[in-house]
Amino acid sequence: MKAKGYKPTEILFSPTTNCNLHCAHCDIEQSPEILNKRDAIKFLKACARIGIKRVSFTGGEPFLTLDFMCAVSKEAARLGMLFGRIMTNGSWFRTDKELVTALNRLFRAGYDGDLCLSVDAFHRQNLKKCVSFIKAAAAIWRRNDIVSITAVRGAKEGQTRKILKRLAAIKGEDLFIKISYIDLSPVGKAARLKKAWDGRWFKDDLCKGPGNVFFVLPDGTVKPCCGYATDTDILTIGSIKKDSPGELIRNARKNRFVSSVFSSGLHPIRRRLEKNGVKFPGRTTNHCFFCYYLTRAMPRPEGIPLRKDRILRKGK
Repeated sequence: MKAKGYKPTEILFSPTTNCNLHCAHCDIEQSPEILNKRDAIKFLKACARIGIKRVSFTGGEPFLTLDFMCAVSKEAARLGMLFGRIMTNGSWFRTDKELVTALNRLFRAGYDGDLCLSVDAFHRQNLKKCVSFIKAAAAIWRRNDIVSITAVRGAKEGQTRKILKRLAAIKGEDLFIKISYIDLSPVGKAARLKKAWDGRWFKDDLCKGPGNVFFVLPDGTVKPCCGYATDTDILTIGSIKKDSPGELIRNARKNRFVSSVFSSGLHPIRRRLEKNGVKFPGRTTNHCFFCYYLTRAMPRPEGIPLRKDRILRKGK
């Protein structure tokens, strides 16, 4: 039985939205803002004091903020915290020397978590660079399982399989690379790539998949998950610049939408809206897409955009 309610167990830092790639399915708007490492370290210490022990990094491309990752990793290691993963495209470097220097810095900072490559038909990164990244990481950490791969499924799957087969043919290395898949959410640029309403309802998991984290954006804003709707105001629970971890948790529990998603799930919200006349285009197996639809795209029955603060107001 899964515990109910928002109880974050991990800090997921997104220090930048910048990236060296421009993927056809990515809806992250790039900006020059970079998360302040002093604010991040202060927040990290406060989280450690209340028992949150896991730290991860994402982006954008987090290796474009190597100084940030090394500083936070060094402090996290000093505090005895655990590392989750760094999500990277594995092709951000210009030369092999730059790659090895960067990975050595991260290793010396104490990072010992997973290095997760995003590789699929959408990324179109230089696969030779990915191979160099995998081999260099395995050699520096002396771990044949240090690198894993995440790929998008739901569109261009045939092309993605061919790419993964090419990576699987790496010669001369005894590597163990775990491959996992995430469902493409047809939002933003990816809306044209897959029909979202696929005929079956998702199973509520109380947002235990991408949720129950402190997802910290480059401006210090905190969201309770790293899903596709994180740019919506309704999912904002505060900022590391002014809120303590305890205050962020209290803010999340006061947020009627967030608290409902984590305590009862999305389906009770759906049923309340249907009771009040909202008709959905169909059913979807993707709960992240449905959350996005509720917070970004859902119209009123007469076609006027539904105000976010009214999602839960009626029929509560």
